[in-house]
Amino acid sequence: MEANAADWNTLERLRTEFLNAKGATGVYWKSSSDLAQYHRFFAARIGWKWDDAIEQAKQAGWQLRSARLFDWGCGSGIATLRLLDAVDSEALEEVFLWDHSTLACEFARNAIAARYPNLKVSIANPSSIASLEDTLFLASHVLNELTLNDRDSLAGFVRSASQIFWVEPGSSQSSRLLTEQRDRLLGEFSPVAPCVGSQSCPMHREENARHWCHFFAKPPVEAFTDGDWARFGQIMEIDLRSLPYSFLVLDAKRHEPARSLDGKSRVLGRPRQYKGFSRIFSCDHNGLNDYELQKRDDKTLWKIIKKGKSGTLYEWTETVSGRIRSGKPAEQEES
Repeated sequence: MEANAADWNTLERLRTEFLNAKGATGVYWKSSSDLAQYHRFFAARIGWKWDDAIEQAKQAGWQLRSARLFDWGCGSGIATLRLLDAVDSEALEEVFLWDHSTLACEFARNAIAARYPNLKVSIANPSSIASLEDTLFLASHVLNELTLNDRDSLAGFVRSASQIFWVEPGSSQSSRLLTEQRDRLLGEFSPVAPCVGSQSCPMHREENARHWCHFFAKPPVEAFTDGDWARFGQIMEIDLRSLPYSFLVLDAKRHEPARSLDGKSRVLGRPRQYKGFSRIFSCDHNGLNDYELQKRDDKTLWKIIKKGKSGTLYEWTETVSGRIRSGKPAEQEES
């Protein structure tokens, strides 16, 4: 399903249309070749974000518990493909796809069928779906293109889902739109990740206005060794090292007991590194905290956080006056 050769003119046009879009959806792709180019580069970067988000969700104990998957605003199908690669796809009975672009739906269906030929994949219209019972709802990079009324309608639509997995860009605006959706759904759903608590998101408090909930995925080695990727970064003026994203994973309360991450904390953004210490913005059960971690207090923890190879979920075993005295990466939760 990938393009044989990079078409830089097409990629530049798509990039310009993405940046200039103001609420219009489903207008980027004019042909299947447009989608192939998009899938090879732009969608691949989104896929790397999904890989990281899925890994973080699994660390918090998340697993697929639904028989069906519905990919809303599927684009080229990258979210579904990454999810299927990470779970037991044989447990799924069917995948439903929807996008404003019928071209995108067809492309996504073909891409998924090529990799998972035994899985039933259908194109569906949300208005024809009475319920999302026993369904995992996927959404990716859609909120910036929706009006307030659209976002309200979408929140109403997903209330019947059994599970929700949602990934958005890591900008302040996208993150806040996503946490707003989260708080709309708290009555019916329990947060699984990245949240460590089930209360209203503390990011909405006035004193936290300059912060937002976001993370950074790590690109694969090919992003730095493949010549096409190097040229892609230069032409599109994109820093291939930076993959900020926000994500949200929810399970319906009616099916699953609320999970507890008591004692766990989530490191948001990137720890700020200084000589001999780090500043860590942490989401804890008591709210948001800006901690200092001195190398001399816990050298092992300081090195782990500096290298950034243990995820973002931690246990601060001792904190005193805004300072982390000791801690460790959280062990993966039992599913």
